[in-house]
Amino acid sequence: MLGAIAVALAYGVANALDRDRPHGPYLIGAWTFGDRQSLATAVDAGAIDEVSVDWLQSHADGSVAAPKLDAGFISLAHHEDCRVVVTLTDYDESRYTFVQAISTAILASEETRRRHAAAVADWCREHDVDGVDVDWEAVKAANRDAFSAFVEELARQLHGDGHLVAVDVYPKLSEPGGWSGPRAQDWNRLGEAVDQFRVMTYDYSGAWSGPGPLSPPDWIDRVLDFAESEVEPRRVVMGIGFYGRDWRGSVTTDLTWTGVSAIRASGVQRELRTPSGELSLEYRRDGARHTAYFPDAEAVRAKLAMLRAEHPHIRGIYAWHMGQEDPAVWKVLHRMLRTLR
Repeated sequence: MLGAIAVALAYGVANALDRDRPHGPYLIGAWTFGDRQSLATAVDAGAIDEVSVDWLQSHADGSVAAPKLDAGFISLAHHEDCRVVVTLTDYDESRYTFVQAISTAILASEETRRRHAAAVADWCREHDVDGVDVDWEAVKAANRDAFSAFVEELARQLHGDGHLVAVDVYPKLSEPGGWSGPRAQDWNRLGEAVDQFRVMTYDYSGAWSGPGPLSPPDWIDRVLDFAESEVEPRRVVMGIGFYGRDWRGSVTTDLTWTGVSAIRASGVQRELRTPSGELSLEYRRDGARHTAYFPDAEAVRAKLAMLRAEHPHIRGIYAWHMGQEDPAVWKVLHRMLRTLR
């Protein structure tokens, strides 16, 4: 309760948590690297409130960098009445991976946490964004308390400027979680600090599981049940994957809607709608058998139907990421989360 009051005071209104849903009962947001065409399609469909631009990188020395900053995209999104949040990652582009050493150095002490939070806050003031989304994916379980303390410090600094704070968390069904990633994330404590608690409810299947859906609705439902038991529901955001996955034996690659179209053009041996609602394609390429799953517009409709039926009080959805999607998904988002049809 104290956390909710603090947020409301920071925004200067009693209903601060509802300000993220200006166009309808649910927030519609999506991560992006700056895809203008996807933004235009979403705006035309009346199906976007907010984007998170995946540009800001934490460095172990406490500094930040945004080598792919596109000020024109920020201006364009704001012109379309779309908030812009910057995503802060522990990703090292030179190594193509999230790096544990980055968060370990920043979380080492109260002073290093405060200094990095100040660097992030300064960047936000300079570049006219509406908030920060913390997407640190290599934090280890040993830094669980320190990570919560950093997000709390970041929230104190950003809320003082009227900026919102979000955090991205791995899915889990109980505390502390099954492996080091989710074990590093204290859902109750993080949920008290942030305005948006974004649960990455995708990647259910992968190289570790064999072919299968990326985000079956019954699994999302169970994850959100746990989230609502730990976090005030109006802060909880359901993640949706806009991408699919292609299996060739145990080797997997991510799949976009453009890739689905290419598979269909080259000849599909079998195409069906799975019990999870996702599209499944079986085909051969270069003599090898492939099985692909993709969440097209119809699959997203099934996930949103579950959301509306089982979790009507959560804040909304966030999709990873713009440019991968079936373009028809935006009209589905509008109908299901705007007009509620």
